[in-house]
Amino acid sequence: MRTRYGNDELNRFLSIVSIILIIINLFVQVRALHVLVVLLLILIFSRAFSRCFDRRQQENMKYIELKNRFFGGRQQRAYRKSARADRRAAGEGKRILICSSCKEKLRVPVGAGKIKIKCPHCGNEFEETV
Repeated sequence: MRTRYGNDELNRFLSIVSIILIIINLFVQVRALHVLVVLLLILIFSRAFSRCFDRRQQENMKYIELKNRFFGGRQQRAYRKSARADRRAAGEGKRILICSSCKEKLRVPVGAGKIKIKCPHCGNEFEETV
C-alpha cells in the first residue's frame, strides 16, 4: 500500500454512507439500493488503491470545502485548539518538533542542546538542537 493513495475523509464518508444504505437495504430490499451500494464500494476501493495522488487529494479537498461550507468549519476550531496547545507547551519551556517519517508532534525541553530523539509512535531516531 506504500504506492497507493489509501483512505481519507471522503472515503470514510462514503464508507459510512454505504453502511447506512446496506442497513436500509436489509429492511427495504430494493434492487436499486443494492446496485448503489455495490457502485459505492467499487468507488471506495478504486480511490483507496489509486496511484493518482494529486487527483485523489483534489477530490478530498473539494469534499472538505463542501463539508465546511455546510457544517461551519469544525475542523478549523480543532486546529485552533491544537495550535493553542502548542503555544502553551512552548510557554512551559518545551519545544514542539515534528517527526520526519510519521509527522507526529513531539515535545522536547528547550535549552537541552543537541539531543537524539526517538519517536514513540514510529521508532524513527533523529538528532535536533534545541
